[in-house]
Amino acid sequence: MNSRINSTLFAISILAGMPLLAYAQFGNLMQQLQKMQPPVQGGTGTPQSQGATSGRSKGGLVPSDQWCNQQAGALGRMKVDTSLIASEFNVKEIDALQDQFLLAFKKEKINKTFPSARFFQASFETKKVRGIYDSFLAFPEPETLAALIQISRGQDQQERADALMALTFLHLQAPALSINKDRWFSLYQSALGVEHFTALVFRARMNAYGEYGPKNLGQALGDLVASGDLPKKYSESDGIRKEWDTQNYQLIHKSTAKDIYYNEPNMPFRQQWQGPAQIAMQIEQAQNTYANELPNTRVGRMYAAASKINDESIEIGNNIIRKTQDGNQLVGQLESQKSLRESVPGGKQVFADVSPEIHAAQLRMIGKAGSFDDEQKTMLTQAQEKRLVAQGIISQSYSELLQMLTANMGGDIVKMAAPLPALTQANNALIQSCIISAKWEQAMRAKDVPKVESKKTEAAVADLSSKFKD
Repeated sequence: MNSRINSTLFAISILAGMPLLAYAQFGNLMQQLQKMQPPVQGGTGTPQSQGATSGRSKGGLVPSDQWCNQQAGALGRMKVDTSLIASEFNVKEIDALQDQFLLAFKKEKINKTFPSARFFQASFETKKVRGIYDSFLAFPEPETLAALIQISRGQDQQERADALMALTFLHLQAPALSINKDRWFSLYQSALGVEHFTALVFRARMNAYGEYGPKNLGQALGDLVASGDLPKKYSESDGIRKEWDTQNYQLIHKSTAKDIYYNEPNMPFRQQWQGPAQIAMQIEQAQNTYANELPNTRVGRMYAAASKINDESIEIGNNIIRKTQDGNQLVGQLESQKSLRESVPGGKQVFADVSPEIHAAQLRMIGKAGSFDDEQKTMLTQAQEKRLVAQGIISQSYSELLQMLTANMGGDIVKMAAPLPALTQANNALIQSCIISAKWEQAMRAKDVPKVESKKTEAAVADLSSKFKD
């Protein structure tokens, strides 16, 4: 291995908070990143199983049913009991759960220890819990929440600890819905019963900021060292090797270490943390610059187009509802939802606004409507076509962001990491789109409307993406 690659791996590893703590995990970062990419259409029409070789191939990036099923179908074959929700959250009407959590998820920067539930995405040990957690944040449904509760009481220790921490974050995000104000703490304490990355880093944050008890920097740094060593420990165990989610890059670990260094002049072993903290700060600055410049780039313009097309699909949905009994009154309720969404801090995004709350309300209204006439059925198809075109553009943009990141592997670590927050938000938007389009397909089947032809939407995505230039 040449010195250039060695220096890059070293730079990545020290970002975890202490030099070489995550060396083994980040040594295969390229391979892990490639696993995140949606497949692209190959020359023979067969989706490739790994990452895109070109985000602008002749056929364009095709939204992959396989990728969407993995994200939207995270529950797999689990049989869940939604009555479990009452043991964790005060949601009197199950139909209101979606709206209540969507509103709660709008809260950002709750405090330093717990900025928001989204801050802790991709910080679990198991792929299963990460997928379910991501799905619930994207489009909260009773079955998804019940699944987390069920896993938190299951026999698999690693998944159980993951689910306990996922529920901890949901209670902190939505305290008004919690069965009691201390429920989050009891769940967190239970997760600490086994050696667990997410629980250790959260304890480090609690001790670093002192918002939930006395500050203890020694304990915080000790937990960062212990948690940073877990990926290597899991892979090299002589006994049963434990899972490490390929999308967990220890970002919460890096953020905590950086904050301690820059905010605590009396931190123990300060000199040893100087290099990692400075690189982390450079990355943060690069990410802010990238976010500011993104709207003027090809990817940014693609996202603006996806958002516009999604809005058009929503308007078609409104027109369908207008043709139902009491339709104008129902559309008025949807407009109130839109106004509420736009008035909440953090409601606006640089990325495509998939508008899960609007789609959820439309789906409920259409589900309660009676039979549809031919015009309404045609409109359902038109709305789904636009929804899938927007999804295709989001998927294309996601792939190109990922390529920007991986293109700098072995080179400038700061430049490599600059698109990472954008990639995370794109991932969230794509998950939302996958779930929502699947829900609308179910609604179409219920109204005897055929599935949208994929070739038509694929051609539209390819045509649109070819028009955007860097």
